[in-house]
Amino acid sequence: MRKAQIAITLFFFAASILNCKKEEVLVKEEIPASTIVTVPELKMRIAPNTTAAQIAQLSRGEQVKILQRSAERIKIGKYDAHWYKVTNSAGLSGWVYGAHLAVESTDGDAKTLIEEEAKKLEKAIVGRWEAASVTGKLTPNFVTLTTDGKIEFGSNRKGLQYGKYTVEKTDSGVSVQVTEIQKPMMTDLKAKMVGDTLVFTALMKDTEYKLNLAEKDVMTYKDEAKKKAQEANATPSAPAP
Repeated sequence: MRKAQIAITLFFFAASILNCKKEEVLVKEEIPASTIVTVPELKMRIAPNTTAAQIAQLSRGEQVKILQRSAERIKIGKYDAHWYKVTNSAGLSGWVYGAHLAVESTDGDAKTLIEEEAKKLEKAIVGRWEAASVTGKLTPNFVTLTTDGKIEFGSNRKGLQYGKYTVEKTDSGVSVQVTEIQKPMMTDLKAKMVGDTLVFTALMKDTEYKLNLAEKDVMTYKDEAKKKAQEANATPSAPAP
């Protein structure tokens, strides 16, 4: 009888431990893989404190990957937040104060800020872009994106492929999704902001190329190209007698 009572006691003790652990798992806060800076300038430091050396400065709207979070919240002035170890788009890693990141920010509607930044990038990639190698050498290949969602891939200023595109938000910026082209000349088109600079890249035959803006106003470029073509093909008039 006593053995049975001991067994029952141990059973309930073990069950209570499991329940506690289960509750701990349920209440454990998940840290997102990335977040966005919500203040105009945010210092990235080598350690999670305000006296540590600064290694970089992040800009409002910049996307960063979260690597680690401090165990305790730290009060700094009117703020009370964790420190986060993050990696920026340039590959630098360091610590920033969480009160100025969307993950903990009270500086406004962080979700709205993220959506606004995505819309800015969506507008910024409209235009005619020429592909350049990693060494900066221009290739004859180009891609044109218009405001009405149409995309054109070409080479030597001759359109070869026509389709449509949509823009999707990613952790670091936006991604261009091409439709109506079975095998597009360029794939994996991605745009992101590195500080104040727009970086637009694409793959051609598994090699990454940087896209350089050749003409923002696509219609102006096409009108000028058409005019030049007409002038080149015009038959010279006969000389007056």
